[in-house]
Amino acid sequence: MKLLVIAAFVLPAYAQVAADCGSVRVLSTDLNDSEAIAYCKYAVAERAKVEEYWGATWGEPIRIRVDPRYAISMALVPAWRGNRGFMAMPLTRVRRGSGALLHEIVHIYAPHENRFLAEGLAVYLQQKLGGNRAFPNDGEPLARLASRHSSDAELMQRLNAVRTPAPLGSVVDEATAYILAGSFVEFLIERYGLPKFRQLYESASYAETYGREFGVLVGEWQLSFERGQR
Repeated sequence: MKLLVIAAFVLPAYAQVAADCGSVRVLSTDLNDSEAIAYCKYAVAERAKVEEYWGATWGEPIRIRVDPRYAISMALVPAWRGNRGFMAMPLTRVRRGSGALLHEIVHIYAPHENRFLAEGLAVYLQQKLGGNRAFPNDGEPLARLASRHSSDAELMQRLNAVRTPAPLGSVVDEATAYILAGSFVEFLIERYGLPKFRQLYESASYAETYGREFGVLVGEWQLSFERGQR
């Protein structure tokens, strides 16, 4: 796995521009012309959704490298390491329509040091806006899945302490971590609004933004499951 992750950054840039849609470029030697063009157009549409929701925080073309050697899609860690606008996408996920494309575009528009918040926002918006079902919930309601693990407040504290580029999977299995992050961000945005969440993203302080420490907000999130509010 480590070799595959490193490959996203060190593989030579031999992949040709298979499709250029202006705001998106698909780089691949494995897609045929019709596949590359279709995926490029799809990515343009997904990018437009993110920009409408979050704002024009990224103006350069998004470069999507489609390669069979990638095991996972990624854009946050490349952005954090100085290659913002680059996305790695496994060939199989492109062909199956299962890649979290909008999720990765969110990472380009809204990278963050707090990995829990960054992944939470990407998971939430993939569910809310994405044109396909994708990891970690495959279209299932985040709240329903998160409620199975929501009682563990200590786990939430540990997840909130993870800093990019460290993975959330270092705390708990990745699917559970992403579901909890997505559900918590869903709660914050739908309960308190997007402007407040953007303030949190800028300040990285729950207390300054919401007037409550993280643990108190986790308690409210947990209570929302018990009351059937989500």
